[in-house]
Amino acid sequence: MACTPDVFRLCGALIPDAGRITECLRQNTPQLSPPCRAVFEPVVSEPQRIAPRARGNANAQRYYQPPRRPRYDDDYDDQ
Repeated sequence: MACTPDVFRLCGALIPDAGRITECLRQNTPQLSPPCRAVFEPVVSEPQRIAPRARGNANAQRYYQPPRRPRYDDDYDDQ
């Protein structure tokens, strides 16, 4: 919705091809209206710093081991 006027103004010849319209808007980012530009260039308030993972970090992503499937007598026939 924020980019509708810009689409007609800058990329009207490409309607109804949404993929080409999106590319057109990205190529014309400096000419976009502020609401439309906000869609393509999100504002980052502060630089986000990512802390390095330390061993034993409680928030560190752990390896997920799937549950073991039950073994049946038939599983050992080929041994």
